[in-house]
Amino acid sequence: MGPFDNRQPLRGPLGAQNSDDWDDWDPSRARLGYTGRMGALPWMGPGAHGAIDLPDPAITRQRGVGGEPLSPPALALSARAETADYLTVSYDVREPGFAEVYDTLIAPQWSEPFGRLMLSAFLTLPRESGWQCLDVACGAGYPTLELARYIGQDCDLAGIDIWEEAIALATRKARDAWLRNVTFLVADVLASGMPEDSFDAITCNLGLTSFADRGGALGAMWRLLRQRGHLLLTTPLQSAMREFLDIYYLTLRDLKLGDYQRALAQQIALRPTIAETRRLLERAGFQITREVTDTFTLRFPSTLAFLRSPLIQTTFLLSWRSIIPDLTIRRLVFNEVERRLEARRLVNGGELTMTTPMLCLVGMRM
Repeated sequence: MGPFDNRQPLRGPLGAQNSDDWDDWDPSRARLGYTGRMGALPWMGPGAHGAIDLPDPAITRQRGVGGEPLSPPALALSARAETADYLTVSYDVREPGFAEVYDTLIAPQWSEPFGRLMLSAFLTLPRESGWQCLDVACGAGYPTLELARYIGQDCDLAGIDIWEEAIALATRKARDAWLRNVTFLVADVLASGMPEDSFDAITCNLGLTSFADRGGALGAMWRLLRQRGHLLLTTPLQSAMREFLDIYYLTLRDLKLGDYQRALAQQIALRPTIAETRRLLERAGFQITREVTDTFTLRFPSTLAFLRSPLIQTTFLLSWRSIIPDLTIRRLVFNEVERRLEARRLVNGGELTMTTPMLCLVGMRM
């Protein structure tokens, strides 16, 4: 087994008894916190998982693809994240410059840890000359370009996504890197027009939760694979950012906002777990051949740096805010959440840490 083969027994439903697994978020354990239980798991003890430091915005904004300066629209979006009211700010992936911001500020913090986990599993697959690979929901080309470098010029790789601006950026990056074995196209895997039985391997890094019909998307990937072809899929697990989830949940409870408290628990219950992700793949016809887990930590120098992070604002904050439609109540709640997060930061030596468990499943079309 490699360093990422930290396999977990499958868990029961949310809140099930005798379930100390780290992939789910259980509101009954919020007061104790999850990090206090990590000492019992040797691979998750203090310092056992990597920490990712946020890039300095003053430096990051100066460079984009190939070290070039970010475009004016991308700079404006970056400034919006730092200065706008995090309780009301909004983004649209179709905005000019958003793909650059995603590629420069968000992907290194979020996509790359999952991509590295996927690549560690991909490296173990037996590969033959002439392999045909597909990266679904490839965004701006991560980890598509890394896969293209690994499989070599005797194999071909295609990346597909419905996000036109990101596909244009990925194409430019591939051209600048002189990668001739990769191509990108704007397409939906559910209606790509590609023939069935076309690919030896399909990867999908963080794409599962972006599909409204997850089962349908997995079924489409199954049909695109050749017999005994492999799907490699990564996803964050239910307790991602669990330190925030605990504080948010307990704040709602202490303020006696029971309806919002239940809404938060229901929202989190819809996030993937190991057991549910396995069931989705098996229902689509895949035989699970490997399960790889790991965890990583994001570090923030202040509470506002966390709440104003482009990653948090575009990936998590909208859903966290949505359970409290009334802006006045939302401000009351988040003022208290801020206070508690800041207290946690001070106790933690001056930095706010957020932990995310990751899953990579490898499934084979039989």
